[in-house]
Amino acid sequence: MKKISILSIIALSLASSSCLKSYQEQFDKSSAERATEFLDSIQEMLGNSEYGWRMEYFFGNEDGDHGGINITLEFAKPVKNDDGTVTYPDDVIIRSEEDKDLAEKSRYVLRRDSGPVLCFDTFNPIMHKYGTASSEYYEGQGGDYEFFIVSNPAEVKDRIVLKGKRSGKLSYLYPLTESAEEYNKKMYKINKSFYISSFTGFIGDKYVTGEVDVTNHQFTANEMEPYYRKEKQKDDNGQEIEVEVLDYDIANTITKPYILTPDGIRLYETLEVFGKKFDDFDFNFDMEKSDTTLVSKANNLSFKAFIPEDWLPYEFYEGKWTLSYSGTSITMTLEPEGDNQNYRVKGISPQFELLMYYDIKRGRLNLLAQACRKPGTNEIIWSDETERYYVRMCAWENGSYLTFSTEVGMQAVLKTTKTAEGKVDMEASLKRPTFNWTDNNASKSVHTDSFILYLYDTDDSAESVYGGEAKKFQFTNGNSRLATLKTFVKS
Repeated sequence: MKKISILSIIALSLASSSCLKSYQEQFDKSSAERATEFLDSIQEMLGNSEYGWRMEYFFGNEDGDHGGINITLEFAKPVKNDDGTVTYPDDVIIRSEEDKDLAEKSRYVLRRDSGPVLCFDTFNPIMHKYGTASSEYYEGQGGDYEFFIVSNPAEVKDRIVLKGKRSGKLSYLYPLTESAEEYNKKMYKINKSFYISSFTGFIGDKYVTGEVDVTNHQFTANEMEPYYRKEKQKDDNGQEIEVEVLDYDIANTITKPYILTPDGIRLYETLEVFGKKFDDFDFNFDMEKSDTTLVSKANNLSFKAFIPEDWLPYEFYEGKWTLSYSGTSITMTLEPEGDNQNYRVKGISPQFELLMYYDIKRGRLNLLAQACRKPGTNEIIWSDETERYYVRMCAWENGSYLTFSTEVGMQAVLKTTKTAEGKVDMEASLKRPTFNWTDNNASKSVHTDSFILYLYDTDDSAESVYGGEAKKFQFTNGNSRLATLKTFVKS
């Protein structure tokens, strides 16, 4: 057995004592004191930024992921007291790229809660919009208004990293270099002008396609796999021959959330496509030259971006319209709902109102299956006092099938005039704006060309949700049906 001398034991004891003393000297303050000092340093940073802060606010949940939106935060400036101390007011002015005019005042608080937390604990329509439950999203949309502070300002002085308590999504605060109002107006303008629907390009000899969901801020890239298919063509003598044609199929799809930047977009996470890594893209836009690109400066790559030639902004659709169908027509008024996504349809019935959905990706209006609403509200209409059946407009294939699905319906497609070169002449097309109604292709089982009012059975034990045609409820034409929609003309 190995012997240990008394001197060795004494030496070990002294070493342990020395280490303990060093440890105690390093942590000479309690955890509560250190936490308080940390929050004080955050408070000082927030209040002393000259112009305030811009926030890259990411959110989303399993019901539907979302990218980010840009928010500005103007924390109240510190107040110097007569005794030399400093007081930090607890109010903040919040703006969002989704509204250029709205500036909402809120309260905020810094506290300890399993870690340092920044909380916006006064309800406001910006910070709480995506985190508050609603009739449509009973758990909210994965938004946060309470955030763990996960960065150390002593190490990174130009950024504060936050982690949503509910969503777990990271958001970022950066000091503004211009006024919050001006920055927000700039990002609002970018938000309104960024409407790429798809893109294509090559990484080396590898073909890439993709889609951009500008509503939910999702960026999708498709790795394409080449293959040859046989196709019948005619040769120079007019004889039919069979040839092999190069085509592509999707081999892999990757989707990442994104947020808008003054130059384009930044991805929430690194996107890897055919071995190349992408964190952001610059957006170069020139509609007149049909020259729109997404550029990755880091990879020295450019992708051709596409915007529908007949794209129209949300604001275009406000006003009076005439909807024609099956030999008759209804004159109605579209009023903005204030969310840049929907219009309220007034005049389509004396008993109820509907919503038309604006598809920003295509710049088109959609009329979809939906519950009928009491005029001036979003309350559904019950067929009688039992509240078992409510009135619903269903997408319908005239004389055939119908569906209650709220994704199925029809879209209004602009009748366009073409130039000699075959391009859409929007000025000529909009002299008397006329749209054709077409199926929105959201269903394989129902080809929608009409709509019909039906009663929806809310009894879960019922054999069928169909409660029969709602003949007591009628459109302005005095019928419970809109059969074979044709055109939509702006007055």
